Amino acid sequence: AAPAAPPIEMKNFIDPVGYFSITIPKNYFALRRSAKGDLPDAKTGSGRRGSSIFTAGDMGKAIVVAVERFPTRVLLEENGIDANGDLSTFVKLGKAGAIANLISLRREKDKPGQSKFQILNPTYSEDGKTLTFSLKTEIDVQKPELLMEQYGVDQLFRVTLAKATVDSND
Repeated sequence: AAPAAPPIEMKNFIDPVGYFSITIPKNYFALRRSAKGDLPDAKTGSGRRGSSIFTAGDMGKAIVVAVERFPTRVLLEENGIDANGDLSTFVKLGKAGAIANLISLRREKDKPGQSKFQILNPTYSEDGKTLTFSLKTEIDVQKPELLMEQYGVDQLFRVTLAKATVDSND
């Protein structure tokens, strides 16, 4: 059997505004957006950097962790869905797969039609305030025959792990 990988040293990041806390590997860079204009507007969820409020990662390995904040009401209204009901849990908004699709489409809105993605395993937490799912996106390959020759595959996929929470009934 292959030897076990050494444990990864982790560090906690607690948002100074109290929006989130996250545990990331100690060697990841961490950037919390704080400049006026960089942060998403509380009503629209838009800012100079989109809805991103935190980014961390290891650029050498092309690994990135991001935290975005945008109002549930805006997510629904942008998609023509009435947002006047109870927005306190995902369960009250609809099926996990449908909500995961709305979030994924919003994330990909800068590249309409370019991304071919598949939503995998959308599930709600017991309290209905957390939605987790995976997003499998095909990566365009310029020379699939060369990829097949060198690695034995002709397609590449990026798998994104997503976790969405409802915290403020907005």
